[in-house]
Amino acid sequence: MNNQELDKLIEDFFAVQQAILQLNFILSLIQVEIIRLSSEDNNQEEIDDLVQDFFVVTEVILQLTIILTLIQA
Repeated sequence: MNNQELDKLIEDFFAVQQAILQLNFILSLIQVEIIRLSSEDNNQEEIDDLVQDFFVVTEVILQLTIILTLIQA
């Protein structure tokens, strides 16, 4: 592997890491919204949608974590 390829891998590593951090922030926003809606009445459908979104974002984070592991290998 030459230096250019190594530099590209390092760049990709940090880009994926940044994406994970941003998605974690989005997860925290979803959690806050779920808590807010839970304190109100008649929001179960919205809460269910947000919970589904939470699981989707979590799955993407897990996939990105696998990509990070592959980049490190």
